[in-house]
Amino acid sequence: MPRRHTEPQTPAEFGLRFKRAQHLLGQRVDDCLQPLQLNLGLWRVLREVRQMPGASASELARASMHTSQTLGGLLERLRGRGLIERSEPRGRVVCNYLTEDGEALLTRANDAVDQVMGQVLDEFTPAERGTLDALVSRLITNLSG
Repeated sequence: MPRRHTEPQTPAEFGLRFKRAQHLLGQRVDDCLQPLQLNLGLWRVLREVRQMPGASASELARASMHTSQTLGGLLERLRGRGLIERSEPRGRVVCNYLTEDGEALLTRANDAVDQVMGQVLDEFTPAERGTLDALVSRLITNLSG
């Protein structure tokens, strides 16, 4: 394997390392969800439907960090598997709800992701986890404002 040239620590390099960590974490989550026939995107949508029962597709798209077009496809896949149901009690707005099967699968998926995250976070002391959480929360706040 060729040796990589290491760039000096710059803000851009930090951002790329952070993105790499996000990518690797996403791969681990996808791997643990695969036996449940889910992936990170589908899992995020199921979580948001549980958090916001009756939410519209546009509300779910914003909350799950998907485009409206991507979310539409994910909702159709979940509906096709009987994991969500959709209704139109708000006029033309379609509301989304978890089914019993969706709730059961989400519980199993959350347990699988918790196990993976636990393994990842076991490398950190409780104090380091608290610091990491606080720093990531600040980063999110800075990027949101």
